[in-house]
Amino acid sequence: MNRRLALDKPRQHELLVLRLALALTALICVSSGRAEDHVIGTRGSQWNPIVAFIDAGDSVVFTGMASHETELVAGLHPEGAPAWGSELDEEGFRVTFDQPGAYIYKCHVHLNAGMVGAIVVGAIEPAHLSAIDAAVAMLGEERRIVQRIVARMKREIDRRARN
Repeated sequence: MNRRLALDKPRQHELLVLRLALALTALICVSSGRAEDHVIGTRGSQWNPIVAFIDAGDSVVFTGMASHETELVAGLHPEGAPAWGSELDEEGFRVTFDQPGAYIYKCHVHLNAGMVGAIVVGAIEPAHLSAIDAAVAMLGEERRIVQRIVARMKREIDRRARN
């Protein structure tokens, strides 16, 4: 004899709705909580990609770091964002970005070769772009190199906005 509890139709419907709600909640929690790792490598004395677009909470892992290091260019990041700096040859150096905006970074060793990159976190048009322009204008000998990367970043932002 089957000893299952017999449920009336309204109660069965309530349980089905509850199960679906729990499954949907679990799916949302799992999918929304996934931060991604993005790889920025090197190609000679250039970052690859030179401009990266990521979401807040994502991380960047730097690879191909033999004879390279990476550091945030002072003043060329969102206000209050923590600075970073890797050691020379530090393979797999990881930075997690929680604050939206644009971050300009360099390899100090290869700065004269133009090894500067940009990471745009979150919104396509960082609110602090004008502050970055002002900070770039205050740079010394690296200004020209950094200006090229900032201009390239802006072109990429414009291109993405049109698509």
